[in-house]
Amino acid sequence: MSTSQLLAGDAPDGMPDPLLAPPQIARSGDPFAALRVVHFLSRLRRNETHQLRDVVSALNATYLDWYFSEKVVLAEVVQLQANWAISFHGDDRIVLDRNERGHTLLLTDSTKMSSFLVNEGRRLADACVEELRRFTLGDGVSPDN
Repeated sequence: MSTSQLLAGDAPDGMPDPLLAPPQIARSGDPFAALRVVHFLSRLRRNETHQLRDVVSALNATYLDWYFSEKVVLAEVVQLQANWAISFHGDDRIVLDRNERGHTLLLTDSTKMSSFLVNEGRRLADACVEELRRFTLGDGVSPDN
C-alpha cells in the first residue's frame, strides 16, 4: 500500500482527472523537446526541400501540448548537422539553406540517415531518462531550478 493510499481515499464522484499535462514551451538544449524534433524529422519526407516554418507548423500540430519556435527547431537541426558531420566526416546530408520565404531544410536520403536519426533519438531518450532520474533523486530539483 502506498503512502498516499494511507493518507487519502478515493476521490468523490465527478472529480476531474488531475493528470492533465501542462503545455510545454520547447527550449534549446532540452532533451525532451529535442527528442520530439528528432522523432518528427525522422518521419519527414527525404530528398525534398521543406520550408522550415512549414516543418515547425507541422511539428506544433503533431504535439498539441508543446510549442516549438522556429528558433528552437533551427538550433536542433544545426546540432544534428554537427553530429552528422562528426559521425560521417562532413558528408552533407542535412542541408539548411534560405530562400525568399525563409529557412529551408533538406534531409538527403541515404543508407545511414535512418540509423543516424534513430541513434540520435536513443541518445536523447537516455538524456530524458537521466534528467527524470536526477529530478526524482533531487527532491524535484532540476537544472532549471
